[in-house]
Amino acid sequence: MLVIAGCQSEKSPVEIDKGVDMCESCRMTISDFHSAAEIIESSKVHKFDDIGCMLAYAQTSNLNFGNANFWVMDYDSLSWVNADVAYYVLSPSIRTPMGYGIIAFKDSIKANEFADKIGGKIERLESLFKTDWRTRHTH
Repeated sequence: MLVIAGCQSEKSPVEIDKGVDMCESCRMTISDFHSAAEIIESSKVHKFDDIGCMLAYAQTSNLNFGNANFWVMDYDSLSWVNADVAYYVLSPSIRTPMGYGIIAFKDSIKANEFADKIGGKIERLESLFKTDWRTRHTH
């Protein structure tokens, strides 16, 4: 068991302790994994209850692809996906813990189906970083 734990990469996401871990940005307890996210910075893990919280925190802390690794939870499977390969669905009708209205999918077909169903739009992480998320909190 120790050998397996010792082999985990510093860049890999870690398990969130539901109902115990708190969002690094808004300090709410993480109780729903559908929009959870993490930033791994060296060996420090930042956990978030909302993808929007992750984006706002990254912008406030000057974190980017060069100095941190970003992970998001796949909305369907609730498994970690490297944030730069995920497909994001944005819509005001998507309810997320802090009201940013962003969810992630590892599969583009599922993301497109979901977006079509709710009238949302699809974006990639690079384009999400072009928006100032620090002022978009609606909770």
